[in-house]
Amino acid sequence: MSNVPLSPHPPHLFERVRIVTARPAGYPHSAAFQEYARGLLAAFAALGAQVDAVDNEFLAGDGVNFVFGAHLLAPGTVLPSNTVIVNLEQMRAGWPARIPHYLEMLRHHPVLDYSPSNVERIRELTGNAHVHVLTPGYVPQLTCIPAAAEQDVDVLFYGFLNERRYKILDALRAAGLVVQHLKGVYGDERDQWIARSKLVLNVHYYDDKIHEVIRTSWLLANRKAVVSECEPDTEIADDLREAVVAVPYDDLVQTCVALVRDDARRHEAGQRGFEIFARRDQAAILAALLPKLSVPVPRRVNLGSGKSYDPERLNIDIDPKWQPDILGDLAHPAGLKQIFFSPRYGLTRLEAGQFDEIEATDVLEHVPALTRLMTHCLELLREGGAMRVVVPYDLSHGAWQDPTHVRAFNERSWWYYTQWHWYLGWIEARFDLSTLIMTLSPFGRELRSRGIADEEIFRTPRAVDAMEAILVKRMLTESEREAAFAMHSGAQRGATANVAKPALSQSLPGRFEQQR
Repeated sequence: MSNVPLSPHPPHLFERVRIVTARPAGYPHSAAFQEYARGLLAAFAALGAQVDAVDNEFLAGDGVNFVFGAHLLAPGTVLPSNTVIVNLEQMRAGWPARIPHYLEMLRHHPVLDYSPSNVERIRELTGNAHVHVLTPGYVPQLTCIPAAAEQDVDVLFYGFLNERRYKILDALRAAGLVVQHLKGVYGDERDQWIARSKLVLNVHYYDDKIHEVIRTSWLLANRKAVVSECEPDTEIADDLREAVVAVPYDDLVQTCVALVRDDARRHEAGQRGFEIFARRDQAAILAALLPKLSVPVPRRVNLGSGKSYDPERLNIDIDPKWQPDILGDLAHPAGLKQIFFSPRYGLTRLEAGQFDEIEATDVLEHVPALTRLMTHCLELLREGGAMRVVVPYDLSHGAWQDPTHVRAFNERSWWYYTQWHWYLGWIEARFDLSTLIMTLSPFGRELRSRGIADEEIFRTPRAVDAMEAILVKRMLTESEREAAFAMHSGAQRGATANVAKPALSQSLPGRFEQQR
């Protein structure tokens, strides 16, 4: 086992994990994923994560899904954003083109793969930089096949057959060995055959010559001697080349015959393979990998980025056509529990107090659940952080000419986020309205040139086009928290009629016009 020290807790994104196996109805071969999934489950548990394993059922937002067999999902399936794909398929030339929906999944989610060449191929095909090698490793739970009373099978091979595999099995039988072939047999039934067999044979199916480590790791963990095809150009880790009895294709038959007839050498091979593989601590390997799935994000947010993408900020939008950094809705009821995948930053969960600034230009008028959005923005900002918003003024043409607008704004629209924050249940922090800038229309500027007072201009229809407000987060004092709690409790009881409400002039800063 590795001496790499483990943190008592996984990285915060991975405190809640679900291992999901895609298992279509009537398709037995999803069971081929179960041993690797079992190892990953145990590794996450060793790191202190809350982890479970299910078929076909994803965590919606809180936590991270690690999905096996995503290529088996129906075309059109949309995986949750908080999903990591564990790819166990060999990404040989031409294969992804036959399942284009899987290629789209690989493009839009982090990917873990056992093979370095697979990782390179997926990155090349998808342009996704968040593709990483997850080295298969050992957890004690993998050692679980009891010894058989008798080993009446000389060589076991399981998997689909092709010409090169048929040739080896036929030659072994011709040499007088008892050979058992299994196809579509998994779990306890297959493990009983493993126990009854003196050795297990591994032969490449594809020309890519990638060592089938997912298959052989289960055997090594259970002290089974493995004879494996290993050509000079086979992709195999150095330790695994020593853990299996690695020989070229042309030497497979004679090697199996010799090993079947030499009990001591065969038992030594199984024990040596176990000891080498057991040095791969899957929990330590996982702990080293998880931080690579997430990259720190900027401290400034461009909310509702749309066509105004800013590479210096974290761009968030609900419309995929704009290709934002995060495709998500901050007004979603899940709030800060949501985990997103960002093409730039990998897996990301927005944290309370994480940001210095949130800018929302021509956004708030489109949001039905505005108080929820504002609550989440307040939580995201650090103390002293600013929310800068530009919105249409309610007397302007622009307020209602857009059919997607659900509201317009005036000077009092900030009231409940500042002085009456308690009404929204804000009893720890609130916004202060530090600046309110009125953008005059050409008509408003004409009135201004004629010496009309600002107060009258602001009340004149079509004189003001938009407002810019700067809202600054402030933590409440102890006395303010007590008062806010009392007011909020009274409001919930329907006693708001007796609650003293501050006058409008107390909450608004000095107002001035700025032409744009």
